[in-house]
Amino acid sequence: MTTGTRHIDVSPARRLGAPQLALALAIVSVPGSLFPWDWFTGGGLVIGVPLAVAGLVLGLRARRDPAATRGGRSMGTAAAVLAVAVLLIPVLWIIASALG
Repeated sequence: MTTGTRHIDVSPARRLGAPQLALALAIVSVPGSLFPWDWFTGGGLVIGVPLAVAGLVLGLRARRDPAATRGGRSMGTAAAVLAVAVLLIPVLWIIASALG
């Protein structure tokens, strides 16, 4: 008869981390910034910009996290770049509508 201890893993299930959430928010902000302009005035500002800002903030936080893996930092970088591009869409849209 052996006497040993058995370990039971009671840690919570793996959740969506900051890099994955940042990338998801940045991706969702693209249609959120493009399509609502036809639905109501300033739709891209109301829907897409807040999503892009949240994606940018989480992406930058994921890049600075010392415990982040290389893949997490890459996802954070991709999310930040995409979020900045999405933040430029309403600016360009407003400039184009003012000139046209």
